[in-house]
Amino acid sequence: MAFQVYKQHKLQDQIENLAYEWAIEDVCEHYGVEEPTELNQEQIDEIFAYSESDDCYEGYVGMALRTICDQWESEQDD
Repeated sequence: MAFQVYKQHKLQDQIENLAYEWAIEDVCEHYGVEEPTELNQEQIDEIFAYSESDDCYEGYVGMALRTICDQWESEQDD
C-alpha cells in the first residue's frame, strides 16, 4: 500500500479556523471593535480590498478575511 496522510480535511479545517481566528483578532484590534459586526461598509471594503491585494500573500489569510466580509454582508441582509 502506498503512503497516505489520513484525515487531511480535518487538518485543513483546523488551519482555516486558526487563520480565521487570527484574522478576526487583527481586524477587531485594528478597527477598535469587539466583533466584526460593528464594522461599517467602508471598513469591510478596505478589508476585502486587502484580501485581494498582493500584500495579502497567504491564501488562508485572504480566505479568512473574505469570510469575515461575507459574514458581515449576511448580517446586513438579515
